[in-house]
Order: sequence, then structure tokens, then C-alpha cells
Amino acid sequence: MKKRRIFIIGLIVLLLACPSCMIYITVKQQDGYKKRVADNTNEYMLQFLTMAVESKTDPDYKPLNFNGLDEKSQEAATATMNEIFKTVLDMEQDDDGFHYEAYNEKTRQYYKNQKSYYPVAYEEFFKSSARSKYFYTDTVALFDESDIISNLDAGYKLEEGKDGKRSLLKVYNTYVDLNQVSINLPKDIEMTYYCTMYESPMTYIERNFVDEYDIAVLSGVALLLGLVIFIYILMNSLEVEEVINPYRTIKQWKLLTVIIIIGLTSFIFIGASGVTGALVMMGELQGALARHNIAYATSISYGLYFFCMVIFYFLFSMLCFTVKYMLMNGMDYFRNNTCIYALYAKTKELGNKVTEFDLKDNINQDILKFTICNSLLVIILYVLSPSKTIFAIVYVMISFLYIRKQSMKVKNDYKNMLDFTEQLSHGHFDTEIEDDLGIFNSMRDRLNNLKVGFEAAVKEETKSQNMKTELITNVSHDLKTPLTCIKNYVILLKNTQADEATRTEYLNQLERYTNRLSNLIQDLFDVSKASSGNIDLHPIDLRLQALVDQSLAECIEVLESKDIQVIKNVEDVVVHLDGDKTYRVFENLLTNIGKYAMPHSRAYIDIHEEEDYVSVIFKNMSEVEMNFSSEEIQERFVRGDKSRHETGSGLGLAIAKSFVVAQGGTFDIEIDGDLFKVIMTFKKS
Repeated sequence: MKKRRIFIIGLIVLLLACPSCMIYITVKQQDGYKKRVADNTNEYMLQFLTMAVESKTDPDYKPLNFNGLDEKSQEAATATMNEIFKTVLDMEQDDDGFHYEAYNEKTRQYYKNQKSYYPVAYEEFFKSSARSKYFYTDTVALFDESDIISNLDAGYKLEEGKDGKRSLLKVYNTYVDLNQVSINLPKDIEMTYYCTMYESPMTYIERNFVDEYDIAVLSGVALLLGLVIFIYILMNSLEVEEVINPYRTIKQWKLLTVIIIIGLTSFIFIGASGVTGALVMMGELQGALARHNIAYATSISYGLYFFCMVIFYFLFSMLCFTVKYMLMNGMDYFRNNTCIYALYAKTKELGNKVTEFDLKDNINQDILKFTICNSLLVIILYVLSPSKTIFAIVYVMISFLYIRKQSMKVKNDYKNMLDFTEQLSHGHFDTEIEDDLGIFNSMRDRLNNLKVGFEAAVKEETKSQNMKTELITNVSHDLKTPLTCIKNYVILLKNTQADEATRTEYLNQLERYTNRLSNLIQDLFDVSKASSGNIDLHPIDLRLQALVDQSLAECIEVLESKDIQVIKNVEDVVVHLDGDKTYRVFENLLTNIGKYAMPHSRAYIDIHEEEDYVSVIFKNMSEVEMNFSSEEIQERFVRGDKSRHETGSGLGLAIAKSFVVAQGGTFDIEIDGDLFKVIMTFKKS
């Protein structure tokens, strides 16, 4: 849960940080774009505009000086200049990509336009003078290098003069020699202009300011940020990512669906992001919003750009997860998620059916025979038949006879199969059918196998019934013996003629048989609970060495009575087990050693720690011949010495095995001659 939360937080941070970085880089590129726009200001248009504003705010301003021109030429030159001023003022008034403010110090008049809707790229204040970088005093150079004359009426034309240069201005039918005209620069006007990012007449309209460098920078940054997201997806665990939506849903899609939906959507949004970024950088998106009187146009444009980039990188992360999921699952992914592999699997399956056509199978032989014969019959009848009607009648009759024959065979085979199952249902398991039943041969074989299984089940049930009978007999016998003794001693105690010593002896015997009966009943309860699985366990960290020592201390009397020496090879191991139940196991095994081991012999207890489990082994030499198997001795009411009847219930090993298995361990017995070995294993955790 913690890893999943960390992954989600990290992914959200990246999905917010990457678009933010793109906006930051776009703003930096926008600064360079602004500088390129400002450096391409049309100085000719700016000079004409400044002179026009001076003329507009000061009636006494004369823009031209004449040197020896006749009056008609002066009027033509003045009319041309007035026409240029009118054209420039009309252009800038309608230009929403350029804004300026002017102040005439002489007349104290303000003049400006307010059409610009775009963010300001460059702002400059200057006071007009002959030293201004924008102004030209040479009329020929100003008129020849600017294209303002071409924007006027066709009646205005600049032609070559006597000096071979374009210095002769034709104003309709009048020619003005511009070498005799000079520019009277305005001296009283203060001009503050704002060049926007929009390509307007005041900037060179043919210049495209978004060049390959801007595209390369933005594309490179976008790819680098995408690589960061891809590395982040690769770094995290697949088990964490595949349980989080939308990745949990994506991994269940077919590969073609992922490519069409996610791939196409990612392509659309990267295109939208690129176009939006270019429009934001040039200011056109902000201007479009401003022209529709939408407030916060700049913030909205950046927000739209951010949204497109977030969606793109989110979709890109889904593609990265798909690539990682494909790599991690290998061919399994292509087997389960591609239509091509599904088509290949179907084709292969069809091919296998054709190649695996078993001609030894009776059904396949019949189908093949029928198909071949049917094809030959159709060809022969079609060729020999004088008319199609006779051909159809003959074909139908032959097909009917053949199908009827096959149907009767299937019916007879089915009847034989029913007879066989009827015999089995009445318990006649010695019945067996070997006849060829055609399409029912596989069912015949399975019923024969089922018959064998029934026989085994009946034998097992018979054995179970015998065991129940034996159980009742053993319980009755083991309970009857101490009860009879108790009853007899009670009768003897009622005899008042017995002395005190005799009565004491009777009471001791009565106590001994009462304890034996109590232990037998307790053993019956324990083995019953163990068989039903109704055992309450209270596991703790248990030191097996200490438990063995405690068990030996409790059983020391019965062991010393037969001079049995217990040799321990015990490692100090701690296991998570139920202390009471494990102690009961050790006590039962040590008690059995005391009862059935050879006198004056040695018994061994080994405890060893393995990699995943702990093994506990009890070994001793038997006093009597062990004419039973390891399975038989673990049954209930089976004693190691069948001649003994006075002590024990025969439930010790059964109880021990049940307690060990209930705690997740194993309990096995090995018999090798007179060597009796109990092997137990317990899991370490």
C-alpha cells in the first residue's frame, strides 16, 4: 500500500512538473522570438509614421525642403508626401499588431492608436532627430529603399533620372527630381512605440520568426521530459503499477486497441500541444482571445497549453507502461493480447486437426469412407444420369439407405452400452464388454475403468466398516476391563470383615483402575478431537531441548525400571508450537519406549535444525518381535506388544501423530528389524 501511494504521488508530480518545464522553456523561447521581431522593425514605415504624426499635431510643420524646384514640382512632391502620410496613418490605425503613443512638445498634443491585442514584444521611447537610427534625411534613399510608393495609386511611380538612379518621382503627369528635395525631420515629437509579436506592416511581414531552432529546442525538451517519465515507469515495480488504474485496465486490452486508442490520442495531443505552444510563443492565441473580449487571455492560453501537455504526458505514461508490460511478460503478452497471434493459433489449431486425423479411429474411417464414396457417387450419377431429376432421386435413395444402416448400428451399440451400465448398477462388477461399440468405444473404456474404481471403493468401504466394528469392540473391551475391576473392588470394600491393611490395598487398586479408566477416556476424547480437527492450539516460541528434558524428568521412573539409558543429540532450537500438545507427544513416545524397549538398552533422541524445518527423531530397540507394519502401529487401539492388555489404550501413537499433523508437521515411523524409529518434522516459521 505504501509503495503504491509513493508511485502515485511521484507520477502526479512528474505529470505536473513536465508541462511546467515546457511552459518555462516556451517562455524563454518567446523572449528570443520577441527580440527577433523587434530587430526587424520597418524603419522606413516608422519614419513616415513619425513625420505623419508631427504633421498631424503641428500644422506649421513642413516635412520637405526644396532646392530650386519649380512651384508645380513642389506641389506634386507635397501632395505625394501627404498621400504617403495618409496611407501610413490608415495602415497603422487598422494594424492590431502595432501600438504607439506620441506627444508634441510644441503644441502639447497627444496622438496614439489602440488597436493592439497582442502582448508587447518590444517597447522603445525616442525623440526624433537626425541622429536617430530609424531616420533618413536623403529623400532619394528613403523613397527608393522603402516600398511605400508601391502601396500608393498607380499614378505614383519612381523612375530613373539623369544620374542613372531611381531618383525621378512621377506624380501623374509631373516629374519631381528627388535630388532637389530633402527631408525636414520632426524635432518636437516624442514617440513611444510598442512592437508586438504579431507580424504587421511595421515588421517585415514576409519574415517567419518561428524557425527550426525554436522547433528543435521545444521538441528536444519534450522528448527529454518524456524520457524521464519512461525511466520512472521502468524504475517502479510492475506489481505496484499493474493494480492501479488506468494501468490495470490497459493491461487487459488487446495490443491493437492500445495502439489505436492510446497511440492515436497521444498523437493528437502532441500535435495540439505543439500548435498551442507555437501560437502561445507568437502571441496569436492570446490575441485571438483578446479580440473576443475574453478576460485573462494570457493566463487562459498558458492554461490551455498546460492542459494539452498534461494529457499528452499522461497518455505517454500509459504507453510506457504498455511497453514495460510487454517486455516483462514476453511471448505470453503477444499470445494473449494480439489478434495476429490469435489468428496464428487458430490456423495452427486447424492445421493440427488436419495433421492429427487418425485413420485408425473407426469414426474417422467411416467419415472418410462416406466422404469419398459420396463424392464418387455424385460424380458418377451426374455424368450418367440423362436428367438431373433421376440423378437427384437415385442420390436421395442411396443416401437414405446408407444413413439408415449407420443409424441402426448406432442404435444397437447404444443398446449394448445401456445393458452394460444396467449390470454395473446392480453391482455385477464381474461383467465386462469387449465388443466394438463404434462411437461409444471411448465410453465403454471409461465404464470399464469406472467398474475397477467401484470395486476399490467397495473394498475400502468394507475395510472402513470392519474398522468401525473393531473400534467398538476395542473400546468396549478396554472400558469393560477397568470397570469390572472397579466393581469387584467396591464389592470387596463393602465386606467389613477385611482388616485395615487389606482395605488400604483395595483402595490403592481401586485408585489405579480409576486412573486407568480416566486416562483411557481422556485419550478417547483427544483422538476424537484430533480426527475431527477440533483442536485448540496456542503456539508460542518453544525451546525443544528444554521440553525434552522436562519430558524425560516425568518419565524417568518407567525408563529406570527397565534400565533404559536415553542418549540425547539435541540442538538448542526454538520453534513456534503449542507447548502442551508437543509435551504430550514427547511424553507418549517416551512412555512407549519405557513399555516396549529392550531392557538394559539405549534409546536415542536427536533434534537437528535444517534450512526450512526442524527434525525430531526417537529411536529404540524393541523387546519383542515387531510383526506389524509402520501403518498398522499408527492405527487406533494397536499396541506394540499384542500380548499386553493390562496397561495402555493403544492410542498413544495415534494421538501423537494427530497433534503433530495439527501443528503443520509430519509424523513417520520406520521399522528396521528390531529398530523402532519415530521421525517428526516441524516448520521453522
